[in-house]
Amino acid sequence: MKRYIYLSKYIFLSIAIITAVSCNKDRFLEEPVFQLTTETSYSTPAQIDLAINSMHNKMQYLSFSSYQYHNYIMTGLGLDGFFSTTNSFVTSNWSLLTPTEPGYVSHWATNLSQVLTYANNVIEACNNPAVKFSNDVQKNELLAEGMFFRAWSHRCLVGLFGDWPIITEVQKVPKLDFVRAPRVDVWKQCKADLSFAAANLPNTTSRPGRIVRAAADHLLAEICISLGDHTKDAKYYDEAITAASNVIGGKDGDYQLMKGRFGKRATEAGKNVYWDLFRAGNFNYQEGNKEAIWVVQYDYANAIGGTGGMPNSATSNKLLLEFAFQSTSYFVNRQLKDASGNSYFFFGDGAVKFANGQSSQTGNDERGVGASQNRPTNYFFYTIWENNGQDIRNAEANIERNIKQAGGKPWNDVFAEIKARGDWNKIIPSDTIRSIYPRIWKFSTDKHINGNQEFYDADIYIMRLPETYLLRAEAYMKKGATDLAKNDINEVRSRSNARLISDAEVTMDYILDERTRELFGEEYRLVTLTRLSTKENPVLVNRVKKYGWKWPDLPNENRPNIQNHQWVYPIPQSIIDANTDGEFKQNEGY
Repeated sequence: MKRYIYLSKYIFLSIAIITAVSCNKDRFLEEPVFQLTTETSYSTPAQIDLAINSMHNKMQYLSFSSYQYHNYIMTGLGLDGFFSTTNSFVTSNWSLLTPTEPGYVSHWATNLSQVLTYANNVIEACNNPAVKFSNDVQKNELLAEGMFFRAWSHRCLVGLFGDWPIITEVQKVPKLDFVRAPRVDVWKQCKADLSFAAANLPNTTSRPGRIVRAAADHLLAEICISLGDHTKDAKYYDEAITAASNVIGGKDGDYQLMKGRFGKRATEAGKNVYWDLFRAGNFNYQEGNKEAIWVVQYDYANAIGGTGGMPNSATSNKLLLEFAFQSTSYFVNRQLKDASGNSYFFFGDGAVKFANGQSSQTGNDERGVGASQNRPTNYFFYTIWENNGQDIRNAEANIERNIKQAGGKPWNDVFAEIKARGDWNKIIPSDTIRSIYPRIWKFSTDKHINGNQEFYDADIYIMRLPETYLLRAEAYMKKGATDLAKNDINEVRSRSNARLISDAEVTMDYILDERTRELFGEEYRLVTLTRLSTKENPVLVNRVKKYGWKWPDLPNENRPNIQNHQWVYPIPQSIIDANTDGEFKQNEGY
């Protein structure tokens, strides 16, 4: 910075300073610069802990953010479970999934890369000898949480795009020559990070949402299965079984499937334990839910462990997490007109309330209907429940089908008639089905904290123990231990009073079906299907073609119009264009 001195009385002083330093020209030319680095930013364990909170905050953003960039794309939008009710939406009309698609894919690429950067900052800060930790346990716990998030980010990026650069260092200068690494190599890096995390994270924490040892072993099991599938080395299945068993068997803490009614509303009649799992106040291990492994926190105006603290608009954003598969919530109503022009509202019990005006925000005792953006496939609504026994996950308490039209006829009767006619695919997006039928209660709350509609306070599961069982079952099956795989699947099914299966029924398709029954809307379905896919066997594409919704109003009669190369998503063109000093290859077919 140049300083111009105009007053003559300062000239002599300036000459004196120049003379004093003239014997050291290099020193004279030095300009003091403050650089914001991990060394200057994080000098105490508390500051590193705060940096870890930024990763949890990012997970909140990715889980609860606004409609345009919600987490639907990761939880399975356009795949075998649900689709958009407009054919102009990416992955429901697959021709729109291009490298220049305006935001959905690039949103995830950008934000996962930011989590990766945050994680590397934490890891570098923990390895700074100037930081004084209380002991090695404190240091390694913080380091392990950073490594967990680095593995999580790499895993999700590979799930979206396949091959991806392995980034394990803080980039202190602009880097414009990134090279995509084979996804097997990325998974190996994930395995190394998660192995350290599983050895050093605590078994328990008093702070809901923070990462514990079980989360690392759970993810490690998935990574090892992926490595076994794609290297053909069976040792990885053994490692996956060990990691999952650490969670299931008690080494990582007291985790159990919740088999009896529990929580704040356990005495309410007509409900069941699966319904309890998704009630506000029941999501966290600290609240008595022993199958909760990793839960993203929603707490209005109340940050817990660095998570939470959403703005006022978060209420409407959270409602979008209901996937708009059904009426949104009782304080967001949509007013409709009957044949005579009278206004009315729908309610969950089939009642109709007539009113004046075009819109309304109602009180706490009313339940209305909002327009939906997504609809589950018939595969979810019907196929997976056939020959399944009295599965409580499909009970009216959890999937409310007995919703009546204004004229009094239940929608489930309407759909029984449609099913009998075989006219499923003649239902188009504009039909009223997409607005009111049915309501999936795992994505909704019918009561708000203290009656205040701003306090939605329903969190989001990222990892639950049933998935750990299904991961171990997958590893057992691929190792050839079908009987043990069956036992793990039946452990999950028995909790839900579902029919127990035989050894002969254990297949990868069956495990994917069971994941849908148990984890619909929770698991990152995109990652699950891409990790199983190859160019030669695109599992994701095959299941979309088999179960995805067919749209008769589009030119292509063979909808869904997914192509074989779309088992991975396109690299955003903006990333390729920015990598000016190296070749960042686009995925084949895009």
